[in-house]
Amino acid sequence: MSVIIRNVQIISPGSPLHGATEIGIDQAVFVDPNTLSDATEINGEAAWLVPGLIDFRVNLREPGLEHKGTIASETRAAVAGGVTSVVATPTTDPVVDSPADVRLVLERANASGHCRVLPTAMLTQGGGGTHLSEMAALVDAGCVALAQGNRPFTSRKIEFNALKYAQSLGIRVILDSESRDFAGGCAHAGQIGTGLGLSLNSPLSETLGLGADLDLVEATGVSAHFSRITTKTSVDRIREAKAKGLQITCDVTLGHLLYSEQAIVNLDPNFHLERPLRTEDDRLALIAGVVDGTIDLIVSDHSPHETGAKLAPFPETEKGMSLIEGVIQLLLKLDQSGELSFEQSLLAMTSKAAQVINQRELGSVQYGNPADCVLFDPNGSTTYDQDHWLSAGTNSPLFGQTLPGRVMGSWINGLHIAP
Repeated sequence: MSVIIRNVQIISPGSPLHGATEIGIDQAVFVDPNTLSDATEINGEAAWLVPGLIDFRVNLREPGLEHKGTIASETRAAVAGGVTSVVATPTTDPVVDSPADVRLVLERANASGHCRVLPTAMLTQGGGGTHLSEMAALVDAGCVALAQGNRPFTSRKIEFNALKYAQSLGIRVILDSESRDFAGGCAHAGQIGTGLGLSLNSPLSETLGLGADLDLVEATGVSAHFSRITTKTSVDRIREAKAKGLQITCDVTLGHLLYSEQAIVNLDPNFHLERPLRTEDDRLALIAGVVDGTIDLIVSDHSPHETGAKLAPFPETEKGMSLIEGVIQLLLKLDQSGELSFEQSLLAMTSKAAQVINQRELGSVQYGNPADCVLFDPNGSTTYDQDHWLSAGTNSPLFGQTLPGRVMGSWINGLHIAP
């Protein structure tokens, strides 16, 4: 069905249509509305029309962890947050480490998913960090990148071999930099965590790991993406590495842009994260990194858990929060705070993300591109409560909050999805 959406403000930085007020959709792609003679017309009510967001780091939990979330539940929640494409982590149970696993994720996404699902797969067999996976076959099966997640390599030599093999195949790797010597701890090693008597995580756990990973990336020439950086030092080192000419990218989680270690003062287990919240200076440095382009992408790091996973003393709860259902609203909140403009954060979750996963036709409202977009009312609002929550993960700090902005509808590959 052909559609013309009129009376909108298209916000798609870098696109020739940025600032236009109408768009056509025909045969699953964006088209010039003037070329359509028989189309359904939709009044956009002066709302924003933006490219569908691409969330580069999402834990869908399926296969194996369906008690925490499923492809159906989490992609439905993603659409509610303005996300039309998710890059799925491979750390399911069992992990995604074979072509059959990649095909399984894609088949389940096609059968029950509500948005695009772009799988990643493990760099090593079983995620064990010892034996390399069938990288070429994994990419042929449909994965967009290879990762090790939070599972370390057993040695730097094995990591070197993995990166070298990936480089020879032209495959992008996603690295979660961490030094095993300093790993662990549920809170940042600062005044607040110390005062609460919590086990501490030194920022050295990240910065030492990042330094070693940067050396290996430079030595192998692999295309690398550094995920979930949390400290000012990491931002500085990424900036320096880019200035040297390393072809690298990186991301920051939405949670680390919004919250600092202050959020754990009341021991809310929703703020017990795999990468702990750092200082306010770190948070501001991360925002500055997005503004100046050092940090390429913003991710939700959506990690749904069942209720029982957070019903324990703070250090004993499972790590992660459920945020994907409020992503676009949280971007608008950052804009209204004056810290990060909506256009800057939108770039980090649309066209820049599309480039990193080599899906350049996504993330931009342009004629001929797949029609993935979101109609978003910036003057509306969205209230979050468990009765209307779509994600299977109940571990969210959004409950009880009203955020600015309201998703009025989405189109994915030209198919309209009502809110």
